[in-house]
Amino acid sequence: MIQIGKIQKLTVSEENKSGYQLFDEQNDSVFLPGAVSSEKLEIGTKLDVFVYTDNQGGPLATLETPFAEIDSFAYLKVKSVTDFGYFFDWGLSKDLLMPGNQRKEEILLGSFYLVRICLESETNRIFATQKIGKFLEPENIDLHEKQKVEILPYEQTPLGFKVIVENKYSGMIYHSEIFSEISLGERIIGHVKKIRPDKLIDISITPLGMAAVRENTDFLFDALKQAGGFLPITTYSSPEEIYQMFGISKLAFKKAFTSLFKSGRVEKANNGIKLVDK
Repeated sequence: MIQIGKIQKLTVSEENKSGYQLFDEQNDSVFLPGAVSSEKLEIGTKLDVFVYTDNQGGPLATLETPFAEIDSFAYLKVKSVTDFGYFFDWGLSKDLLMPGNQRKEEILLGSFYLVRICLESETNRIFATQKIGKFLEPENIDLHEKQKVEILPYEQTPLGFKVIVENKYSGMIYHSEIFSEISLGERIIGHVKKIRPDKLIDISITPLGMAAVRENTDFLFDALKQAGGFLPITTYSSPEEIYQMFGISKLAFKKAFTSLFKSGRVEKANNGIKLVDK
C-alpha cells in the first residue's frame, strides 16, 4: 500500500509524455512527474520517493527528500504568511501548510518553530500543527537511565534546551551538562540521565557511566599519541583549559586519566601527562 507522507521504495512501471507511473508490491500506483527527474528513468528501476498530495488532494511522488515525514516533529522555517495559514520550508518544492487554527503563538516570517507533521485522514492532505501536546506521551515512558536516544532540540531556555526525545517524550538538557555546541532543529544522539517524577526526562549529550569513561579514555590516549606522547595538561588544570583542549568536563577528564594511569599506560610529568614507554 502506498503511504502518503512517507518515503518508500517503488518501481518504475510505465512512462508517458508527462512522467512515470510507479507501483508498489501490491500493484498500487502513484504518478512521478517527469519534470522532477534530471535524467530518463528505465522501466523496472526501483526508486526511493516521497509521496505527498497536490492542491486537489491527489497523490504525487517526488525524488525530493523532506526534512521529516508525517507523524514526526520538525523544526521548520516560515517561508510565507497568508490570511488562512503559514507555509513552512520542509525540503520540498511544495511548502508545508499550517492552517491558522493550528497556531499556538505569534508566527513571524523567517523564524523557526517546532511543529508536528500530520495527515488529515478525510482528505489525505499533509499539514503542520503547533498543538503538539496530544502527540507526546506524558505517563508511560518506555525508557531507562543511560539509554541512548535520538533527541531534537527546539528551544533554548534559562535552564537549558528543551528537546523531543525519541519522537515521543519531552526532555531537557541543562546548561551544566553541555560541553559542545547545540543547534536547534538538528537531531542528535543523547543519553537518558534521569526520568523525573514530573515525567520530564533529563538528557545528557555525553555517554554516562562506564561507557563514558571508556569513550573518553580512548580519546585521551589517542590525543596523547597524536601529540607525541605528552600534553601540557593535568588534573589540576582549570575546567576551561580542559574543555578548550578536549571538549569534555574536568570530571570526565579526571576519570579518563585515572583509568589510563591505573592501567599503566600514562603517568604524571612536569606540568603535564605523558605516555608510559613500553
